[in-house]
Amino acid sequence: MPLYDAVCPQHGRFEALAKWDATINCKQCGTESRRLVSSPAKTATLWNAGWNSGLSNNGFYSPSAGHRVADKREEETIMRSRGFINEKDLGGENFYNDYMTKQKNERDSLDSMSKTYRANLSKFDGDKVRAVTETFPAHEMLEQAAAHDAATGE
Repeated sequence: MPLYDAVCPQHGRFEALAKWDATINCKQCGTESRRLVSSPAKTATLWNAGWNSGLSNNGFYSPSAGHRVADKREEETIMRSRGFINEKDLGGENFYNDYMTKQKNERDSLDSMSKTYRANLSKFDGDKVRAVTETFPAHEMLEQAAAHDAATGE
């Protein structure tokens, strides 16, 4: 419990030990007393002596940034300025697996088209125009272009 200064209208100033929300009564007459604002203790040995050096948040060492930072936000700002992206901005835990699966599917699709083109090229005895026309029909290319434009917002 804290120690408060109080003043009684009849008996003057005194100190009382009380809870912060409790009323303080005069020790001599028992009347309700007025609580006073107390000034903090000031001792020469504690002021500027470094007694609070371990109490404040001095940040932490960031191996990514290479020096001490105040908080995660500062570390993230430094890393963004260096061109790095935070994991949470990538799309979650499965981002890498999803990205690699998408890349593999695109590569397989391109390999399939390449194989079809080579087959059509040998089928039409080296006629590249007919091989391209058969491999990449116009209606399919227009559908792919429309899907791409819708996906990218162009």
